[in-house]
Amino acid sequence: MSSTTNPPSPASGSPTESNTLGPGSAQGTQGITIVALTSALISSLIIFGVQMFAFILLKNKLARIFKPKTYLVPERERTEPPPRSPWGWLFAIFRFRDREIIKKCGLDAYFFLRYLQTLLIIFVPLAFVLLPVLLPINYVGGRGGGYALEHGNITGSQFANITGLDQLAWGNVRPTHTRRYWAHLVLALVVIVWVCGVFFAELRVYIKVRQDYLTSAEHRLRASATTVLVSAIPKKWLTEEALSGLYDVFPGGIRNIWINRNFDELLDKIRQRDKIFKKLEAAETELVKKAKKAQKKQLEKDDKDEAKKSKQRRLTKDEREQKLKRENLEAEHRARTGGMSSGDPHQVPHTIDDAIEEEEQRMRDLRSATPEEGTQRKGTFKIPVISGGLAAVEKGFGAVGQGLGKGLGAAGSTVVGGARNIGRDLDNQLQTTHGFVNIDANSPVDGDYDEYGRYIGHVDGNSNAAAADGNDAEKVRGDSRSFESSKDGDHQGQPTRLPGNATRRGEFVHGENDGHTHGWWRFWKGPAGGFASPIPTGYEEGDEFPLTQSEESTKPQQQQTKGFGATIKSALPFLNKGSQHIEYPLAYNQDYKENATAAVWQRFLKEKERPTHRLARFSWTPGWLPGLPIINKKVDTIYWCREELARMNLEIEIDQKHPERFPLMNSAFIQFNHQVAAHMACQAVTHHVPKHMAPRTVEIAPKDVLWDNMSIKWWEAWVRAAIVTAIVAGMIILWAVPVGWTATLAQLGVLAQRYTWLHWLNRIPKNILQAIAGVLPALVLGILLALVPAILSYLAFLQGNQTGTEQQRCVQNYYFAFLFVQVFLIVSLTGGVAATLVSSAKDITSIPQTLATQLPKAANYFFSYMILQALSTSSGTLLQVVTLITWYIIPKLFDSTAREKWTRNTTLPNVTWGKLYPVYTNFACIALIYSVVSPIIIVFAIITFTLLWIAQRYNMLYVSRFQLDTGGLLYPRAINQTFTGLYVMELCLVGLFFLVRDEDGNLTCATQAIIMIVAAALTVLYQYLLNMSFSPLFRHLPITFEDEAVLRDQAFERAQARRLGLNDEDVEAGPRDKDDAIELTRLTSPDKRTKFNPVNMVQGAGSWAMNSGRNIKSKTFGPGNDHTKPPNLRKRKHRDAEEQKKIADALYGGIADDIEDLTPDERDVLVRHAFQHYALRARKPTIWIPGDDIGVSDDEVRRTRGFAGQNIWISNVGAALDGKCRVVYGRNPPDFSEIDIINL
Repeated sequence: MSSTTNPPSPASGSPTESNTLGPGSAQGTQGITIVALTSALISSLIIFGVQMFAFILLKNKLARIFKPKTYLVPERERTEPPPRSPWGWLFAIFRFRDREIIKKCGLDAYFFLRYLQTLLIIFVPLAFVLLPVLLPINYVGGRGGGYALEHGNITGSQFANITGLDQLAWGNVRPTHTRRYWAHLVLALVVIVWVCGVFFAELRVYIKVRQDYLTSAEHRLRASATTVLVSAIPKKWLTEEALSGLYDVFPGGIRNIWINRNFDELLDKIRQRDKIFKKLEAAETELVKKAKKAQKKQLEKDDKDEAKKSKQRRLTKDEREQKLKRENLEAEHRARTGGMSSGDPHQVPHTIDDAIEEEEQRMRDLRSATPEEGTQRKGTFKIPVISGGLAAVEKGFGAVGQGLGKGLGAAGSTVVGGARNIGRDLDNQLQTTHGFVNIDANSPVDGDYDEYGRYIGHVDGNSNAAAADGNDAEKVRGDSRSFESSKDGDHQGQPTRLPGNATRRGEFVHGENDGHTHGWWRFWKGPAGGFASPIPTGYEEGDEFPLTQSEESTKPQQQQTKGFGATIKSALPFLNKGSQHIEYPLAYNQDYKENATAAVWQRFLKEKERPTHRLARFSWTPGWLPGLPIINKKVDTIYWCREELARMNLEIEIDQKHPERFPLMNSAFIQFNHQVAAHMACQAVTHHVPKHMAPRTVEIAPKDVLWDNMSIKWWEAWVRAAIVTAIVAGMIILWAVPVGWTATLAQLGVLAQRYTWLHWLNRIPKNILQAIAGVLPALVLGILLALVPAILSYLAFLQGNQTGTEQQRCVQNYYFAFLFVQVFLIVSLTGGVAATLVSSAKDITSIPQTLATQLPKAANYFFSYMILQALSTSSGTLLQVVTLITWYIIPKLFDSTAREKWTRNTTLPNVTWGKLYPVYTNFACIALIYSVVSPIIIVFAIITFTLLWIAQRYNMLYVSRFQLDTGGLLYPRAINQTFTGLYVMELCLVGLFFLVRDEDGNLTCATQAIIMIVAAALTVLYQYLLNMSFSPLFRHLPITFEDEAVLRDQAFERAQARRLGLNDEDVEAGPRDKDDAIELTRLTSPDKRTKFNPVNMVQGAGSWAMNSGRNIKSKTFGPGNDHTKPPNLRKRKHRDAEEQKKIADALYGGIADDIEDLTPDERDVLVRHAFQHYALRARKPTIWIPGDDIGVSDDEVRRTRGFAGQNIWISNVGAALDGKCRVVYGRNPPDFSEIDIINL
């Protein structure tokens, strides 16, 4: 009882489902006729045609859905728009060269497309070799037609007729022609040799391409290229001095060391703060919108009454439209120029120059410190706010907490720039920008605020005084530019000066007794004498903890070792009292009275109309659970959130200043000066005790780190892996039960008669019940299968993987095993996989016979399965049904704030490689298994991989964005998983050869079976030797590439210097001494940045898009002859191009979006804080609310400032309400930083 449903494709929207089938259900397709296959093909072609027609019709109207990478991404990721002709895109996607795909999309996307191309390289030549030979051998003189009559028409015997497409397969050969099976053996060996040869060549190409990429000058600039994650570090080695002294043996020395601390408590606070700030932002936005709607309603009523009194006519439709247009223009002006802001902590470096200024200030503070201050502030650091990025804004589900009913009720009025009413014109409906207003990116901003919403002028002096100006909060806050911590909290200032190694004091002579005599029975002890155990630098023998730790970190209450009882107590939530209690100052003004002065909103709304919510009675209550009257207390959302947000902001800020309060983890990031040193450190045996200071991982992006798993010990990781593996194994086998249960949902009428608790279904009209029964199984089945990748991803996280890359590799393993068993084995084997496994465990020699008996019967099912997937999934991948739904329907229900609209507009579909690869690997395995048994499947495999290759290539180039890149690490694993198809094919052929009998019932193909067994053994040996030879190069770089890489670096530096306009003396000076402190050079002149990267400067009409030669209009509309088109068509096209340009200019104009776009000083600033814990890099979020023309929004800003002072950052700069009370925005959020989009 399983299903052969297509696994969900990440790029396709919704998957295409086939019928719900049970174990061995594919056996029913034995002898399928060409007519039946044609019927399945026609239905698939209809689905394909409808989806392709919709794609061709909409692709030019919906650039945001079908080609967002042509304008809605940073410049380095942007691709040329495809031609507007119906099939021009099909030729355009093949004009991109491999190197351009790597540059625009990354190695993961390139190798995924290469994998599909590799499968075509395998099957296209095999089709020309196998089909002309095997099809005639199988068909001519076979067991079709009157074969059964010749042998007495014995039904069900070995003399039964072969019908349908089975006449082209293995079983159609007559017993008198068994010598023909030699051809099958030879061609099977051809398949094995060809596949193995292709895989060998592909692994060589993989290594070459990956090594070229890793040693490119652009990649070597990144912190990930030279940084190593070291796990399971013993306590005595967990200091900067110890790690420096240990790893300084590698060439070039060490540049930075980041020792990780356990900030789980701080992370919990940050996550809770994110929920509260989103709730407050939504509530403030709702209050402003409600007040504006009430004001407009009152104005309309007053106008109506005034017209009635004066007997004047009411406004006509055209006049109302003109009035609405004027209101929209005013809203655009407010989004561009107006607004207020309060509580800006100046933590957000909006530009690279801001980051340099902060770092310069920090360096000046360090240099100006007195000797006493210098001693006291040893190891101080600035809160690292430049490399983390704003926490990901959830895509529109924040409104759920306030009630789904309200969200549904507001759908008609709260339109997030989305679809208009169904009766409107299609063009107007599809031109949505989700609240982004058409403003000029270079329009002047209000005198009080710059383009990032930062205050630069005068603020209304009548506003309430800040609450925190004179309270204890300001005393604790201190200078925001120089937060203090322990030495271990910040090891990334300047290049590390190595203190030199220390050695243990010599007390004994080598070879002599060390003073301790061990009895013979203490066998676990080594012989007396010998060298002493190594000790770290700065560590004194006999010390429990290193002397070099800071005073704060060596306090007894922080460092004392817990006993067994204390450990158990701390592990139990109900016994653990948590860490030492910390007294935080008051974060808001207790004397502030909301009703001291009348609020502006009171002119339009009543108190009961303000947003409210109910508080959970218990802390463990899920946030999505709605509050119950009487039981849960109702509070005013804005008042409650203000108090909580101010408190959490202050607590988080204080905790970030004092990382020494948090315990050390047993892991650290070590950055070397040379890339080769990092790879050498990963491959060298570091510690003298097994599993200590291991594993060591290189090529880790800072954004790819899973901080929650940084402190897992090696034995804990093993235990977790064993538990997760057992869970996945049980899930793979038992998932057939819920999947099979979905088949019963198709018989709702029968279930209603059988079970009394379902009798209420009988009251539903029969036609409606039948319609529900037809849709419900597929819907539930799709949900069940869509849950699998999410569950496997969570299990891979629980397993203890420390990076997203390793997590995806685990998901790839688990998901492939799941698909291979559920989609292939369960469908093919009668009696279910569980019964098959039990019988195989009793007699392992029966496995080939079982496969040989049952797999060939299911071949015809996979013909229709693969062609259905090829046509429906490829067209669905292009059409992106799910993306259309999330763009036009979901925003109506859930997106209400400017941030939610901005997030949806700027967030492109992402690809999860761990769940994408297995889908196509499973197709490849199925095709290989049946390539000899039923060779016609090769034709369907070629069609499948061709269509999917085209669809995925389009999506990679024009739709999907790849924020993190594993460097193609999933590609060799996919190749190794494809060997599964070869092994199953070999086992199946062994069983089939042993089952072949001649007309006398004698075994005639034993020789072929033995040869195939030998071939299977050689295939195993080949794969082992292949991995043994190539696996060291899958991850690490050889030393031979270092010299070439240095030459490329020098060439890149010279080219960069010319672009920067540096003097020849600066070019020839070469790299500075890595051991010296970095002296930052302030870039005061914008000419340097202009010379360096003119395409990233926004100056009037000559934006980066035009300066770079990418005229959007010409590229979008195609060359020439535009003047011959109708004026209205030219106007619409021009409007489309202008809207795309304005969005791109406003969101990404003037941004240096890649690390090679920066000067060396700028790179040093970013890299210096690259691997600090996210909890230390989290910034205070902005409550971004829309401005209005009635003063409610400005009044809320003033009242928030009066209550919380600087502890809440609230701003209405860059957002406004339009004429229909919809939120619009004209720039990035105030807390957005261009540093966030740079991959380090």
